[in-house]
Amino acid sequence: MLRRMVAVLPIALCLVAGCSSTGGLRNPFVAEKPFVATTVPADFAIVVDENHDTYYTRKHIQQVITAADAMSRTTYTTFRDYNDTVSDRHVEETPLSASQLQAMWNDVERYNVLEGSGLWINWASGADLYKRNSFTIQVLANGRTRTYRQTNGFSGAVRPLMLLVEAVRLPITQNAGTPVVGAPEAPTTGPAAASPATAPATGPAARP
Repeated sequence: MLRRMVAVLPIALCLVAGCSSTGGLRNPFVAEKPFVATTVPADFAIVVDENHDTYYTRKHIQQVITAADAMSRTTYTTFRDYNDTVSDRHVEETPLSASQLQAMWNDVERYNVLEGSGLWINWASGADLYKRNSFTIQVLANGRTRTYRQTNGFSGAVRPLMLLVEAVRLPITQNAGTPVVGAPEAPTTGPAAASPATAPATGPAARP
């Protein structure tokens, strides 16, 4: 048993050391190069399609992000499964800041989204066929298009990017420099609190 551990341990260490910070493979004997951000391409765009199935309705969410006009347009459509008719549809438009687009593009480059993905990304097993929930994301940049499809949510290399994309739909601040977790800061302006010396007494008067 000890001999097997001695033989397997160096291989395991090499495999662990060969994993980069983004989950890819690298030479464990060469230092990992720091990430250097580049300019967002003019044709950078992201298209997300989500189908969510319920017991009696089906909701389709399509979100289109374009760097040309720095906008995110999300269309929510609800279908009734009995006759497949549209029961509700509305569109939400959200302007994007330069820092938001830059963060999305950074994740595209950092996780090599345009180059390829693991085999498990665009693959569905027989156990997933009963699920009608489907998730598709298309990334377009520099004249290239890469599509990822999954049945039960986004994972792998596109998960960090989807966290930034889905955050645009949430009713939170769109300022990337503003924290959205934790207690809010006290307002800087507002009515001044009464000082102890001038505050009216609320208790019973003291006896002489």
